[in-house]
Amino acid sequence: MLFRARAAILAICLLAHPALAQNCGTIIIPPGIGVGAGADVTSFNPQLVQSLYNQEAANLLFMQLVWINRFHTIDYSRSLVSTIASPDNGKTYNISLRPWHWSDGVPVTAADIAYTLKLVKQLGPTWPGLGAGGMPDIVASLSIADPTHFTIILKRQVNPEWFILNGLPTLVPVPAHIWSHYSLDEIWQNQSSPAFFQIVDGPLIVKKLVFGQYAEFVPNPAYDGPKMHFSRFIMKFMESENSEMQAVESGDLDMANVPFPLFEMAQHLSGLHIVTLEPSYSWNELIPNMANAATAYFADVRVRQALADAISQPRLIALTMHGQGVPVYNAIPPIPASFLSPAARGQKYPVGYDPQKARALLAQAGFSPGADGIMRRDGVRLSFTILVPAGQELRIEIAESIQQDLRAAGIEMKVHQVEFNQVLALLVGAPARWQAILLATTIPAYPTGEASFVTGAYYNNNGYTDSMMDKLVTASTDKPGIDGLFAYEDYAAAQQPVIFLPVEKYSVLVRNGLHGVDDFINPLGFWSPEQLTCDSR
Repeated sequence: MLFRARAAILAICLLAHPALAQNCGTIIIPPGIGVGAGADVTSFNPQLVQSLYNQEAANLLFMQLVWINRFHTIDYSRSLVSTIASPDNGKTYNISLRPWHWSDGVPVTAADIAYTLKLVKQLGPTWPGLGAGGMPDIVASLSIADPTHFTIILKRQVNPEWFILNGLPTLVPVPAHIWSHYSLDEIWQNQSSPAFFQIVDGPLIVKKLVFGQYAEFVPNPAYDGPKMHFSRFIMKFMESENSEMQAVESGDLDMANVPFPLFEMAQHLSGLHIVTLEPSYSWNELIPNMANAATAYFADVRVRQALADAISQPRLIALTMHGQGVPVYNAIPPIPASFLSPAARGQKYPVGYDPQKARALLAQAGFSPGADGIMRRDGVRLSFTILVPAGQELRIEIAESIQQDLRAAGIEMKVHQVEFNQVLALLVGAPARWQAILLATTIPAYPTGEASFVTGAYYNNNGYTDSMMDKLVTASTDKPGIDGLFAYEDYAAAQQPVIFLPVEKYSVLVRNGLHGVDDFINPLGFWSPEQLTCDSR
């Protein structure tokens, strides 16, 4: 497998090691660094990406209007905006852009922002960002004062921190002077075509995409930000984390995630070192499908709570993450802790490992054990199949650990591995064809649930609906302050609209001489390629 992969990109790999001080030559990495095993890149369009791996690629090409750092504040040095002011504290936003250019020398202006807003409105329900920060329906108007100043007026007063951290970042601008000549269908059809993405304003330009093998990028010579310390950047698609680590050992990759079972061995590999990162702003989740008639029992909150109570998160962390994980019981990732409610800070949750309670909840929901020990209701066994992305060893191990816990509580869960992009297609477009899915989900910078748990939201793919949840999410987004967010997260802990699971810390195996990996990776899923530097040889 490694030989075939090496032969496929032999010309690229010849440049994989630095030749000059501060010049890395070609850097080759897999998608998903710092967040888990990656998958193929299938889209470079920042307004059409539906996976973290596509987002990583698109963000290399396009500048963020608002760049959010690991502390969940705006890093203006990496943002297109220079100032944001809300004179009425939540309805009006006066925004200034700093001088910036597309790769053809044309300035990035407020007209590009206006075009991007028009584009996402035209995409309608097919836009993956739908609902995040209220976008795009929350916008009443966007008026342009001059090329670097514009004003957004919302339809109602909202929590300004929520809109600035969740709404504005969705407007990743695209070049109006180029894209306006294409139809919506042409933009959609060309989302994986490198030729379509030659006019960009980000640090890199995509040169080639070989499906199933790699995506090739080079520095954008017109980039207004810091210069890159490499001549070529490759996202190489691998089959698994184990194969990624083997590729680092053999020199085919410059860095890769360390699979947890191989952590001890990885520490002693010659010519390589380990960089350990804080968890990404995410959680693992068991997504129960309430839209499938075969698993309609998931709509009963007692069943979902029973699933959560049957799972031992400490055991799961110890077995699958080798202790390098953090429990998650509600809708707010634990790091940073600034958004945790008082109850969450005190680790007081309505769910937690309690198999006896899980069985009692199932009994209340009308289930009783059958002769084989599996709970039944009306003659139907409490049995479902969970889809797990193939090649993602950690998710597979998580599923197998959960399988044992659920079986002890009288719940049968069968594990089926499917290619990541197929899982994504089923999740987004075929609710009747799956029963449960295990994935990791990255959370917005201001961690409200409008995109995931509100009835009908774009990422609400499992048919979850609850009027109180809708009300609390709205309060968290509309009222200034953080109390509304606290009420939402505490309710989500009781509701378990998805079954929240631990988030892992990641260790990255890096070849010696390559530096800046910890600054290269942002917990929200953004990459900073300018941070990567190399020693001279």
